[in-house]
Amino acid sequence: MDYESFRTIGPNWRDRPTDTIYDIVAKTAAPVPESQIQRMLQTLLQERLGLAFHRETRDLPVYAQVVARSGIKFHRSESAGEESIKSTGMFVTRFERVSMARLARILDPPFTSRHTVDETGLAGIFDFTLDLAAYLLDPAGGATHDGRGAVDLESTYIQALPAELGLRLEKKTAPLEVMVIDHVEKDPTAN
Repeated sequence: MDYESFRTIGPNWRDRPTDTIYDIVAKTAAPVPESQIQRMLQTLLQERLGLAFHRETRDLPVYAQVVARSGIKFHRSESAGEESIKSTGMFVTRFERVSMARLARILDPPFTSRHTVDETGLAGIFDFTLDLAAYLLDPAGGATHDGRGAVDLESTYIQALPAELGLRLEKKTAPLEVMVIDHVEKDPTAN
């Protein structure tokens, strides 16, 4: 049940901001694999909250990460080793040995309002630096905000990607598997 919130369809009361938050504290008697822990959590949610769900494919709004007309402004990685994503300054991130599919996953919510799919056609791993400062800060040096009053990272990425990396985010729809919550109680049963 490892579904991102944008791929879960259910009652509106679970969407942020919400007054319904659950703390689940559980312990296994012995070490168990992650897959078994997920099944145990699913059983717990079914027993305590009456969770019933199914999976289906729906056309959802996404961002397609594509190469901008100007072409890419980064290069293939020539070094070996693990992926590295590190902050190198305020609003500056250095990416080393990162695939375009991984960058698309990074751009997923909460950084943008839509799931991001990689449609660059660029295989392999790349090195690049993404400096968001010029796109995030207003003339007074403060962060720009969206209509909700939150820092506007989505507009920042939409502006920064073409200029910094030669990529852009294009709005479209795509078929995605979603989890549809058929039933869930707001108040759990007691221990």
